[in-house]
Amino acid sequence: MVILLEMVKVKTAGVRALHWVIFLATVSLVLTGLYIADPFWLSGTGEAYQTFVMAKIRLIHFLSAIALDVAFLVRLYIAFFSLFHTDWREVLPTPGNLKEAWKSFRFYWTLEGEQKDYRWIDPFDGITFHLLHLILILQLFTGFALYVSGIELTAGIYGIWAKTLHFATDWTLVVFGGLPGVRLMHHFTLWLVVSGAFLHIYHQVWKTIKLQRADISAIVNGYKLMAVKRGK
Repeated sequence: MVILLEMVKVKTAGVRALHWVIFLATVSLVLTGLYIADPFWLSGTGEAYQTFVMAKIRLIHFLSAIALDVAFLVRLYIAFFSLFHTDWREVLPTPGNLKEAWKSFRFYWTLEGEQKDYRWIDPFDGITFHLLHLILILQLFTGFALYVSGIELTAGIYGIWAKTLHFATDWTLVVFGGLPGVRLMHHFTLWLVVSGAFLHIYHQVWKTIKLQRADISAIVNGYKLMAVKRGK
């Protein structure tokens, strides 16, 4: 049997740009988060009143979180309203997606069964994205709960901002048993995100080498190889 391959467009420039914004923001959050948790590997120079290393790192962490949140919301909008392809159904843990995701996972790790050609999101990647985004949402709430705990409730716009964050995140203090529990959950989910990111990268490299469908190039130039015709 002859398999004919053809480059087909699978991702728009906007989706690719958002992917890299989310990737870079996540890397920044991980690195700055590790420093905030244990600030031993970087220090300022000069007098103490002239160095604001922790403040600068916290600012980068905060701006990276804002970039991640905005990119996530825009990507969520595209998932439902894209004029090219709406992919929100492909990341939902429906019985059909879970069944296909298990088949993909089994093929990746045992080479048993047959892997289908997926033009859009692979079912296993879809379920992975779903779980990672749920974890990122939990990181968002626990992160803002830690952030707002250090803000003094004052009058004016700054006070309204603090009260809004308290209203949106104080439930995490109840669920996780106060700030120590919130901090522990924020750190724990960090390692879940890192593990999920490495698993995702490993699978894309593996598929690119083993299946030869140019999966990695799809997130760079938007195109991947698809079997469009089979015959003798």
